[in-house]
Amino acid sequence: MMEESPTLLVFGSINQDIVLRVPEFPEPGQTLKALSASRATGGKGANQAAAASLQGTPTRMIGAVGNDSGGAEARAALESAGVDTSSLMVSDDAATGTAYINVRGDGENTIVVEPGANAALSGRTAENVFADARWALLSLEVPESAALEFATRAQRLGVRVALNASPNLSGPLPEGLVDLLIVNTVEISSLAGSAWQQIEDLPAAVGVESVVVTRGGAGADLFQRGEPVQHVPAEAVKVVDTTGCGDAFAGVMMAALTQGAQYQDALRQATSFAGRAAEHPGAMSAYFRIPKAKD
Repeated sequence: MMEESPTLLVFGSINQDIVLRVPEFPEPGQTLKALSASRATGGKGANQAAAASLQGTPTRMIGAVGNDSGGAEARAALESAGVDTSSLMVSDDAATGTAYINVRGDGENTIVVEPGANAALSGRTAENVFADARWALLSLEVPESAALEFATRAQRLGVRVALNASPNLSGPLPEGLVDLLIVNTVEISSLAGSAWQQIEDLPAAVGVESVVVTRGGAGADLFQRGEPVQHVPAEAVKVVDTTGCGDAFAGVMMAALTQGAQYQDALRQATSFAGRAAEHPGAMSAYFRIPKAKD
């Protein structure tokens, strides 16, 4: 009998994205007409799980939705990407979370999230969820206390923990809790109290052995034990929409690590996939349009 592949657990948010394509971001007090509008499943956790599963990595989503059409659509979208949704929590008291996204002509975006059912997510998941897991990926569009509780339980049960610290943590990261930290250049300052020029100090400042810094069009960097290890430049792409590119990066990076890839190889795969995601409109929906890399 063939041994089953290890699983990636994704603990995070699930939203309905309402996307407005706009000629420019509105100024305070200004009213603009949108060029178009659309709705699709999103949320950092859901996006990351879909991106990971589409790489062929068994992926289980731990998140919360409302008992509504948005929740049903989210479950269907995740399952269409091959994600295991058996651990989803369904709330009768709150609607599925909603993200309001403005996308400008150059692909840049602004996002406002109404958490909805995400706010009810608990870290007290049944222990059998962790049984075949190698890595757990967490993000912070859900209650921070729940995410940290889930991380603690995962670590205690022998599952390695990756944190995509987005949105920002409210305080210092508990020492020794996270094996891999994924942050962008904005989140660096919040975590380490330093600017980009002092990024070499970040791993020591946050107490994490491995740190990945995503830099958008400038690529991504890997630091281990306080030392710069690798820089991967971004591929030249025609940017249509950057929504969900950071989620794509995190999901693919963790899919590769769960499959046993080295950090350097995982970083290259994630950077390439995130760049190609920017060539298509939408977040999760863009991932389905990216051809699978040839072996």
